Amino acid sequence: MSKWSGGNTRELAIYPDGADYLDRDFLWRLSSADSDLEESSFTKLPDYDRILLVLDGNVVLAHGEERTVSLSPYEYDAFDGAVKTKCFGKLGKDYNLIYRKGTKGRMEVINLTEQGHHLSCRFSGCRSIGLYSAEGYTVVSVNGQTDMVKEDQQMVIELDPDEDVSLSVMGKGKCVFTEVAFERENVLGFGMEDDAVPVGGASGQSDYMLALKLSLSNNRWSSVMNRMKKKGVLRSPVLEKKLRTLDKFFVPGIVWAVGVILCVLLYLVGLSPAAVIGLIIAFSIVDVFLISPMIYLAVLPRPLSAHIKNADELNAYERQVFEDQLNYDPRHERLMRKYRDRKGEEYKGAADFWRKMNKDD
Repeated sequence: MSKWSGGNTRELAIYPDGADYLDRDFLWRLSSADSDLEESSFTKLPDYDRILLVLDGNVVLAHGEERTVSLSPYEYDAFDGAVKTKCFGKLGKDYNLIYRKGTKGRMEVINLTEQGHHLSCRFSGCRSIGLYSAEGYTVVSVNGQTDMVKEDQQMVIELDPDEDVSLSVMGKGKCVFTEVAFERENVLGFGMEDDAVPVGGASGQSDYMLALKLSLSNNRWSSVMNRMKKKGVLRSPVLEKKLRTLDKFFVPGIVWAVGVILCVLLYLVGLSPAAVIGLIIAFSIVDVFLISPMIYLAVLPRPLSAHIKNADELNAYERQVFEDQLNYDPRHERLMRKYRDRKGEEYKGAADFWRKMNKDD
């Protein structure tokens, strides 16, 4: 459960596994939110499109200066997440599909009966099928296998590009059917399998060599990472997230410090100072060329070459990700994350943030 500017949000499903809404590294997300405010603002999501379904309440959505739409229960609206959207009227409960630009998404409300209702996929490519039981219960049949989705529960079915499915629902009440389609090669780092085929210019290098380079450069004081970016080396969002985690908790540094302390303790049991210094130097060399790369290999997605790509090989979506990486400022992002969902606003830099916080118009 998390909070937004109008109330509480409950995440029902997110793709890929391990993605985080606040990190904006997800491909799609299903959630349900509630609000008891008569007026609220939606968080702006420039990289995503949205479909909002009202489950309880009667509201009016105002999408910037472009259009307004009135929604009653089980009516929905699709809109651009980059547009500043305000909600007028008490939104008792809603159901949201948020999906990254460049993918396709749709939503459909099904009135359930005791007779089976066949559902058809409209999109091709990799697909994520969602079934949410909004009222009553839903009995789902997938290729002859039957399961039940109870009220307020979510089911997700993942389909490969060449995979067909026979899908039908029956039951009592209402369910919400969602479909998101995406081309795996157009979304670098999303949903990659461990045995993915290397896609970039780093494919000729071993995982060890790539891990060694990353371990030497991945710290908050290093400028090597930025030089790699400016030379046109794109790392997938999944890899970037893992690297930030290693930097945040400074795991390799802690391991090195523990090793040095153990070497110093040997002085207390009679080892000479010169021997201790030599041992520390030897351990440091082993740490740099073996221990730290092994830590990176244990944490980072593999093969590493599948998550690194040269800038001249990028498609349109990957170029946008590359630009975002170049402009990423961890300190600024931490500050923005602290306030953006709470206030329902987006800040264009630190100066804009402080101006709004101090109400300096």
